[in-house]
Amino acid sequence: MVKKMVNLRDESGFTLIELMLSLLLMSILFLTVWGVFASGVTFWKQAEYKVDMCDSLRISLDRMGRELMYTRKPAGATTGGVQTPSDNTKLYFINAEGSTISYYLKGYELMRKEYTIPQPLASDIQNMSFTYYNRAGKAIDSTDLDFPGAVDQVKIELTAKKYGSTISPVVLVKKVTLRSL
Repeated sequence: MVKKMVNLRDESGFTLIELMLSLLLMSILFLTVWGVFASGVTFWKQAEYKVDMCDSLRISLDRMGRELMYTRKPAGATTGGVQTPSDNTKLYFINAEGSTISYYLKGYELMRKEYTIPQPLASDIQNMSFTYYNRAGKAIDSTDLDFPGAVDQVKIELTAKKYGSTISPVVLVKKVTLRSL
């Protein structure tokens, strides 16, 4: 048996420079794909947060609106529905069952209080405001003498934003006409 010597110069293959160049190109491609994936995940989390925040605000606004819509005058009272000390940051009213209900902010939480029992409804609330209107549609101030009896509509505006987040705030507005007055 005769062994043939193979000439190494005739063999074809990759040089070290070609291997390093291909490794560099593959790394750049991988980092680009990873960056797109990471930004997609960030966008997904932000969108999920906004949807959750909108749902939380919508549920809170629906509850407030439903209760407020059916406010009633207390027995023997000439005024009713919205009660003092309501103003642009808090709302007091007598619900259909005759209980006094209040909505207010405590830190970043929207609170509902019936009797002396506070219940949190939503969190991450930056601002809550109430605007009161009479039957003519004119905005009235809580310092007006006939304020409680003159309220026919209430506009509720809730603004929410996750604390420390760069996501733009979510704002929901609802205008409720009092039916039982």
